[in-house]
Amino acid sequence: MGGTLAATGGALLLGALPRIIRHHRFRDAILMAVGVAMLANTRPYEGLMLSLVVAARLIWWAVQSRSTPNQPPIRVLLVRVVLPMLLVLTMAGAATSYYFWRVTGNPFTMPQQLNRETYAVARYFYWQSAYPEPIYRHQALHDFYTETELDYFKLGKTFSGFLLQLATKLGTIWVFYFAPALTLPLFFLPWILRDRRIRFLVVAGAVGLAGSALVVFFNIHYVAAIAPIMLAVVVQGMRHLGRWRFEGRPNGQFLVRAIVVICVLMIPVQVRLLASVPAPGSWAAIGPERAALEAQLQSLPGPQLVLVRYRPDHDPLLDWVYNGADIDHQKVVWTRDMGAEKNEELLRYFKDRRVWLLEADEIPPKLAAYSPIRDERPLTAAEERLRHLRQ
Repeated sequence: MGGTLAATGGALLLGALPRIIRHHRFRDAILMAVGVAMLANTRPYEGLMLSLVVAARLIWWAVQSRSTPNQPPIRVLLVRVVLPMLLVLTMAGAATSYYFWRVTGNPFTMPQQLNRETYAVARYFYWQSAYPEPIYRHQALHDFYTETELDYFKLGKTFSGFLLQLATKLGTIWVFYFAPALTLPLFFLPWILRDRRIRFLVVAGAVGLAGSALVVFFNIHYVAAIAPIMLAVVVQGMRHLGRWRFEGRPNGQFLVRAIVVICVLMIPVQVRLLASVPAPGSWAAIGPERAALEAQLQSLPGPQLVLVRYRPDHDPLLDWVYNGADIDHQKVVWTRDMGAEKNEELLRYFKDRRVWLLEADEIPPKLAAYSPIRDERPLTAAEERLRHLRQ
């Protein structure tokens, strides 16, 4: 979920480009291929957009080098650059395809792709139409995909909604990647855009931002691949700021040093805020609470099964049910309560597990031993509606 690996992949990809152009070395080609592989496995769409821009720059350089003196011939470039990149990407592609095959049964179908085709109604891009609504077996899934996601998707179909979502994306990027501390160097953007050395990075960053603007949904780590570009723009802005003088005094140097000091002093503050104040209405709001409960269940002898029950007004973003890939062999299995009758099949399958019932929407959440007889209850209006939809 984090953007660290995507940002690292973007840095390797962008950093290897000028080194390949200058030195034509194996190691730089390998580093570029590793960056592409990291992007493909973390942010496939955004990584593809960035990789295409870099590939276009490489092709243009290769074409130009044919008519430039002292440049290596195409045969040398194929051996030193193209061949090592192909070897690395082939190995990475084989490993990724094997992973896809083990998860989805098809080496060319991504797990996320299968998830969207199975459950989603809303789609990713603004020009796409919604999927037909599938049959859901759980109210929480129904509410998330047909209300929370779909409502946001429909909002983006309107002109005002599109502008609102675009402004939200740009605002979120500014708050997370720049904030007030790094905003001052951005005032030198007109001078930055005229800098020849950074011009390609600006173009690549613009393509990355435009690509993200085409996607309805957004989170801050979606643009992590171009985080190195944003950092480069800030540093270049600080270079221009450092040369600024007012009434003959080097005020710009003072401001640059102050920015660095402010950023260092803000690190513990930001860490504290991120750790203790999760975003409201987000799955992160229950993360520490769920982790603490999982740790308690892990300490008990024997395998455990947790049936999670929600109230009819449950927020679908606050979901407790997550499991590892090998569900049968993990010690604690989380599942959604379906009522005593429908739970029977699940209980027979996990007959060797100790069964718990978690009332997740209670404050605090209430965990108790599961008793099918005690938990018999009439269906709520929402559950009756969902049962009708299934039929």
